[in-house]
Amino acid sequence: MCDDSMEKKSISNKDESELKSSEAAQEACAEQSISLEVRIGELEEENRQLSEQLEQQKSEFVRKAADMDNYRKRLLREKEAAVQFANERLIMDLIPLIDDFERAIEAGQTSADIDSYAEGVKLIHKQFLDLLGKSWGLKPMNDIIGKEFSPHDHEAMMMEEGPQWETETVLAELQKGYYLHDRVLRTAKVKVGKPQ
Repeated sequence: MCDDSMEKKSISNKDESELKSSEAAQEACAEQSISLEVRIGELEEENRQLSEQLEQQKSEFVRKAADMDNYRKRLLREKEAAVQFANERLIMDLIPLIDDFERAIEAGQTSADIDSYAEGVKLIHKQFLDLLGKSWGLKPMNDIIGKEFSPHDHEAMMMEEGPQWETETVLAELQKGYYLHDRVLRTAKVKVGKPQ
């Protein structure tokens, strides 16, 4: 009988143990479920915040892209305007010379004094060169006859050989050359004397 009661105790201990174990498992499951729900809530909140940040960044990117496009278009317009009106100052400087030429033409038609007409044209020519030199940096290549030929500054159009020259020498200027500041703008076309 004792054995029976022991057996019953053992069964009931087993059931009780299983029951406790089952309750513990259920409690653990409930805790885990609560923990998962909390974690899911946290992840949903994090997802919502990240979505908001992404939308803000998208909006900021679109705004910056539009700003950049507007900036590019403005630069293009400014460049076109700069190219279109780049020579405005030069033209404004040349207008008084055009006026002088018109007066010289009128004077040439009514006056028979060719010497004073030639002096007037020479004066306009001098004003023109002075204007381009002082305001724009144009300098004519002066006094090149008798100097050594330089392929950088001169373009040989004709050659003449002779024993009288020790180096290649400029004999005649066929077309004037010009510098723009210190750079050759147009080479002088010259006749060159070449040693034999």
